[in-house]
Amino acid sequence: MSKVIYRITPDVNRYRVIFPDSEALCEPELWRPDCRSKESTLLNFSAHYNKDKDTPLGDFTAINLLGLAIRDTAANELAELLEASGELLPFYVGEDNWYYYNVTRKEEGMLDLEASTFMLPGLNIGLQTAVFKSDKLPKSSCIFKIPEDRFESTYVFDSRANDKNIALSLYCALQAHGFSGLTFEEVARFD
Repeated sequence: MSKVIYRITPDVNRYRVIFPDSEALCEPELWRPDCRSKESTLLNFSAHYNKDKDTPLGDFTAINLLGLAIRDTAANELAELLEASGELLPFYVGEDNWYYYNVTRKEEGMLDLEASTFMLPGLNIGLQTAVFKSDKLPKSSCIFKIPEDRFESTYVFDSRANDKNIALSLYCALQAHGFSGLTFEEVARFD
């Protein structure tokens, strides 16, 4: 059974995005991915949708163009899967409940730095081609970030070795429930 690593991103070209109402919450430093809890700063705030009303809302979208927001129905349905790798922090857009998803699971040593390519190689910024070490893969399906790319990207490890792994697969869950708003880019496959 093959194992796949996907890079996931909100589909900002097809779905509306969200911005915090408070300018203080628009500071990029607050949203910097670092696998640490953001509960003390990014909890129960108000926000608004972008002005493009012709574009639909997805179940997943970008918040402040730096974070991942999840509609309450999707977050509630996938809570166990999502909370196994991060924290769901509630916020509001008018009467709509949303969650900021902060990935706190960090997988170190998976990326082969010699074989991978970066836009700025000396600084490990802008990972273009990711080469992962097969002996360092997680034991089961999960969502994670890696320090080797400065936590820039969010990855999904999708293993279908058994029912437990399938149940923990974000890719399988989104397909099963028909949730929208995320793109999955395959970056590695292991057979």
